[in-house]
Amino acid sequence: MELAFVGANPSALLWDGDQATAFVSIWQVDWSEEGPGGAVVFCRPGEFRLLCDPPLLGRWLFDNFVTHAPELTQFDLPARPAVEQASVKADLDLTAGLHATAGDLNIRITGILDRRRRLDSSLRLGGVPWSLCNVHMPCRTARIEAGGTVVPGLPRYKEGPPIGSSAYLAVAETWARL
Repeated sequence: MELAFVGANPSALLWDGDQATAFVSIWQVDWSEEGPGGAVVFCRPGEFRLLCDPPLLGRWLFDNFVTHAPELTQFDLPARPAVEQASVKADLDLTAGLHATAGDLNIRITGILDRRRRLDSSLRLGGVPWSLCNVHMPCRTARIEAGGTVVPGLPRYKEGPPIGSSAYLAVAETWARL
């Protein structure tokens, strides 16, 4: 097993009825093969942004993980998106939730519904076998502002069991190639 990533990856997929309105994924990289840093993936109809510091880290995250995110099947993706160099600030509190900023994006994911350990050693991303382990925390609310304007939509959640949501915190996350 080859460790490739250690950090956190909170995310939110917002909906308006049956239409996905936006997806955001915040990458807090404590250690990786490409070094530490932060990245934010923001996607909505007609727009895909990858904000990161340093840029090579953003490209590595996109190639290895982001491009395979099932939430992104709701949107049209560029084959090779541009990386915007931007400082990523993430305040992650395991009781209160997340507040993150990058460029003109302001993201909040709050209302933690549950906390549980998750381990999946059967993932295949781009034909490569991976093991993912994290503490998964589904959340009730998520709010994304882009350019000072609130992006419409709400996360979908179910009371369970188990409790689930399209907005969640994922902390103590590790990815390893098998």
